[in-house]
Amino acid sequence: MWAYALFALLPWGVSMRQVLDGAEIRRFMGSPAATGLLLAATGLTVWTGISIWGGMSGQDAAFRLREAWDTQAYFYFGMPVMAIAVAIAAYYMPRRIWRWPLWLVTGHQIGVLLVGLGMQSGLSLVILTLMLAILLAVFFSIPALVGSMLARRVTQRAF
Repeated sequence: MWAYALFALLPWGVSMRQVLDGAEIRRFMGSPAATGLLLAATGLTVWTGISIWGGMSGQDAAFRLREAWDTQAYFYFGMPVMAIAVAIAAYYMPRRIWRWPLWLVTGHQIGVLLVGLGMQSGLSLVILTLMLAILLAVFFSIPALVGSMLARRVTQRAF
């Protein structure tokens, strides 16, 4: 059944046999779009996961949803995970590396918005989160540059 649902997402002209063989799925998984979606999912997962974990680890017995940057785990675990994800994406796809931090930050900001709405804070911190997004995109461009330069250096030595 999943193949029929996936068929609706694939470009027109793709036969059902190709979908069932997985040729289109394998081609999509190696594409920049799949890498971008994976980075966005990483940013979303890091923010929401640490927000939920931070709400459960409080001294209070009751669950209280927190923003991820209010916990130490965000800086000790979340930021390095996101930086490594961007560096790996830039290593495997070293062209147009500017898009990898943008994909990651987009997913991260979706998480910020979802957790903010879950905390009933509404859209009161939109300007602050947009400034955070710009700073994060600049910060995560550094691991993207490092991954891209490493990939180019490795390929130069291979020849």
